[in-house]
Amino acid sequence: MDIKKNILSLSFSALLMLSPMANASKLPNDIWKYVKSQLPQAQQRFDSVLTLDDDVMYIPLSPPSIANVDELKIEYVYPENKTLKDLPEVLLLNNGYSLLKVFKDDKGNYTLTKKDDLPIKVRLGLMPQDMLTPIGLKMPESLKLTLGDLLIPSKEEGSLALKGDNKQKDTNTFSPVVKRNEFVPTVDFKNKKTFINPRNSKFLAVYDNTSQNPLYELKLTSMPLKIITSETSKVALILYWSGKKVEIIDLKDERIIGSIELGANATDVVLNKKENVAYVASQNANSIYAINLSSMQLDKVIKLDQRPAKLAYCESDDSIAFFDEYTSKVFNMVQEEGEYKVKALGDVSNVSKILVDEANVYAISRIQNQLFVFDKKENKLISTIDLDIKPTDALLHQGKIFILCSKEGYMDVYDTTENKLISRERIAQDGFYSNMTLIPNENNILITGINSKKYLVYNLETMKLSRSQESYIDVANIIILDKTQRL
Repeated sequence: MDIKKNILSLSFSALLMLSPMANASKLPNDIWKYVKSQLPQAQQRFDSVLTLDDDVMYIPLSPPSIANVDELKIEYVYPENKTLKDLPEVLLLNNGYSLLKVFKDDKGNYTLTKKDDLPIKVRLGLMPQDMLTPIGLKMPESLKLTLGDLLIPSKEEGSLALKGDNKQKDTNTFSPVVKRNEFVPTVDFKNKKTFINPRNSKFLAVYDNTSQNPLYELKLTSMPLKIITSETSKVALILYWSGKKVEIIDLKDERIIGSIELGANATDVVLNKKENVAYVASQNANSIYAINLSSMQLDKVIKLDQRPAKLAYCESDDSIAFFDEYTSKVFNMVQEEGEYKVKALGDVSNVSKILVDEANVYAISRIQNQLFVFDKKENKLISTIDLDIKPTDALLHQGKIFILCSKEGYMDVYDTTENKLISRERIAQDGFYSNMTLIPNENNILITGINSKKYLVYNLETMKLSRSQESYIDVANIIILDKTQRL
């Protein structure tokens, strides 16, 4: 089925309905083109702030009046004899626009240049008045006029963190009782920062590898359905059980930095790591939303005839596989000549997980206890593999699919090249383990479940259970990040 690139080149009014960030400022096209020619890796955020990496960004200052010039050139730069490629602290263009570098000092605070004799054109510039101001930004006196009406939030004002006696618990008598218990870190969590959302909770408990008690908690808007994280921009995208919006949280400053209205409940999300784009499915809206996690904007909306629930993204051919539980069919969507084409692959009942690689789409049926393998080019079923009872989660890693079968606690391993199961090991005999999370920069996955009071560590290389650790917390969502990535 052809779907016009309804990629909603959304009209301005439609975009306003979909995102409160839609009327944010953007750099003039000629300046953005100049920046990209010098810094191809630069991303323009929704408020026109330019981001380069974890610790470096540039704030544009708009002049009182813009000069018309035939060619953009550097009028002033500090330090001297630098180009934008050299990441100077201050750059003034001949049309009046300036760029101020924001970076972190040795104490981890955001700061600007300390040079106090900057040109008057720089000092009279104005920061974007819808800008998401860095928490605790240290402003030199000579540049305070550039703030305009902007206020700089303190770390206490801007953060979602609740510490010690300051935790605000729900007062609703109908709210479920939430136990905030201990997560016991092991050697697998060395140099890791872990965020755990307990079952029936709207808190994220934050741990490092130094204590089994949380360092503090983050209070979210509501109870999360699913959370994905971007290693590129160090943000988390949160889908909620109730509500028709998604939120973006900065994992460095631990605050909400984006809220995008979808107009319908989200049902699943996957990440295109290469482009740093999250694809969010909504059954009720018959749509897949593409959200750019670098600019923090809604890029496009793909309208479908189907009602997508489970998603899987393939980076090699930029395709998206999904499951429509209303028709019990598996589909694959590709771009051809500027259009999205959705092709039906086959029927599968009660899909718990969709996976995809360059050749095939893999659908796991929770009630049929089977893995269905579909050929993407031929659009047909090519194999059915029997699994152990109640497969609930799966992970594709280096040509193998690791399938967690929860009823009896087995791990089935399917080789995509040999098209057969190559391993079946019982990894648990108590509890219902139903979720797997890849531990970054390790060859291990963390396996968690409800009412298990344990977590498991499974080695992907040896295909063996390497650890069973008591831990008194029921995990609904978990984020594991490498602390060496400047968190």
